[in-house]
Amino acid sequence: MSELEHDIAGSETSPAAQTLSVGSQLRAAREAAQLTPDDVAQALKFSPRQIAALEADDYAALPGATIVRGFVRNYARLLKLDATKLLQQLDDALPSGPVEVRPPDNMGIASERRGLRESSPLLTLSLVLLLAAALLMLWHFFGPVPQRAAPAAAGAESSIGQTTNQPPASPAPTPVTASADTPVTASADSPVPAPADVATGQGSSPALHFSFADRSWVEVVDANKQVLHSGENPPGSELNLVGQPPFDIVIGNATKVTLSYDGKPIDLAPHTRAEVARLRLE
Repeated sequence: MSELEHDIAGSETSPAAQTLSVGSQLRAAREAAQLTPDDVAQALKFSPRQIAALEADDYAALPGATIVRGFVRNYARLLKLDATKLLQQLDDALPSGPVEVRPPDNMGIASERRGLRESSPLLTLSLVLLLAAALLMLWHFFGPVPQRAAPAAAGAESSIGQTTNQPPASPAPTPVTASADTPVTASADSPVPAPADVATGQGSSPALHFSFADRSWVEVVDANKQVLHSGENPPGSELNLVGQPPFDIVIGNATKVTLSYDGKPIDLAPHTRAEVARLRLE
């Protein structure tokens, strides 16, 4: 059991943890994992303001009970907390109560009937708009993340399957280890051509290759601040990207991802905290 899991397990079983609010437990687990609110916001695609509101139990600042439950569930999974217990505690903390609907005062019988006829379409329209807004909000926070890739990356992905007739590649080169403070520079004289270079003929554009053993979220931004890819990737899939280095890369569930740069494997372990890897490749 890791130190974080040991700390979290201890806090869940101790009597003091039972008195902590949901936000306090999330904040304590985040600090034990040595993560900042910005780290969590980037990994979960929340805003720092929403993270602060959750940890402060300020549910009025968040968009509704359903959205708050989704936030807490995802936050708990990232920190390896028991989401079921937190959600049960959250149900007791969330404000609840029936909506009070009062008829208009000081109106006669004839006026009351006329008012009902006039207000009924408006009330129906208001309910429809509220329902549409709620559905749009749910889709925004829990719907699929759109895949955004540069045209060059799309061309590299579609043409990878056309390289089967190329001559056999030389033996795999020595792995390149990325440093947390120093960007990784791949050697230009590597005898092994990058897959995207062989497929597209763009030898001057370095290539990134990802393999996913489990579902993982990846974002890659090149030197032109262009987002080459941002979204979830299913288990067993692969991703090939080309662009202008340096590349700023964020990988969720990083222990289940293999990355190579111009054919050279990159060690993600030195850059991984709480299953999120951050690194820059030049």
